[in-house]
Parts: sequence; C-alpha cells; structure tokens
Amino acid sequence: MTCRPAILFASLALALMPVSLGAQQMVLEPLTDLDGLAYCDYLHNIRTCESLHVESGLVATGSTLVLNGDSYVVEWMGPGYYLESGVVLEAAGGAAPDLKGQRWVEVYPGDGKQHVSRGWRDRDGNQALSASDTLELDSGAVEVRDVRLHLRVRPLIAKEKGKE
Repeated sequence: MTCRPAILFASLALALMPVSLGAQQMVLEPLTDLDGLAYCDYLHNIRTCESLHVESGLVATGSTLVLNGDSYVVEWMGPGYYLESGVVLEAAGGAAPDLKGQRWVEVYPGDGKQHVSRGWRDRDGNQALSASDTLELDSGAVEVRDVRLHLRVRPLIAKEKGKE
C-alpha cells in the first residue's frame, strides 16, 4: 500500500517529462537569409522575439550550435510556413501526397496546436508549398505568405558536453 504514492508520483513524472523537455526547446528562424544560416548570423526566437548570435559553423540536425556563448543541440531543421492569418506552421511527420491528410503543428501563436490539411493549390506551379500558394486546412483555406528556415534546438546538457 505504501508503494502506491511512489509509483503514482514516478508515473506522473515520466508522463510530464516530454512536456518539460519541450518547454526548453526553442524554435528559431534566421533574421537575414531566411532560407540559410551561416557563422555570425542572427537567429530570432519565434516565441520570445529574442535575437541570438550564431557562434559556430556548420549546422545540421544532431549538431551542436553555439548561440550567445551557450551550446544547443539542433533537433530539427526544415521549413516554417507563414500564413496570411498570422499563424506559423511546421509539417509534422512525413509528407502526405498532395498534402491531403498532412498533419501540421502550429509554432505561433498557438504553440503545439494541431492542424490537418485537405490539400493545396500550387499557384506558381513549382510542385512545392511556397509563398502565394493556398493551403487548405481543416479550418479553411489560407494563403502562404512566406516560407523560412526553422531550427528547433534544445540546451546541451552537462553529460552531453563531454561528447562535443
């Protein structure tokens, strides 16, 4: 009987761990070259509007990125889609054919809100979701205003620093 509170507490802690780790994750976009990133560029934190100076070279998923003197692990890189409504989306999971049934995660303003698309109208004919295309979401059709490089990073923890 006395083990139940400990088991309940441990289960709750494990269930909340991804939430607490996700809270440490930052979503960043370059301030200047919106589809690339180089040493000495600046990144914009989408959630806090903080500007961060890039102090390391090559950036790839899994690499270490030094920003304002602190080390971060790049967990994901890809396009962020800026919609006419002010919402910013990132694709979740693999790409669905014709974007029918494609899952999306909102990174701004409703961090984590889920969306599903019914398809898209490729207005420029480039076979890729791009600015001026119309994305048909479960909530209605919306124009894509811009597409920018996004990076999801998390702080490098102490035991990982020895492996740098």
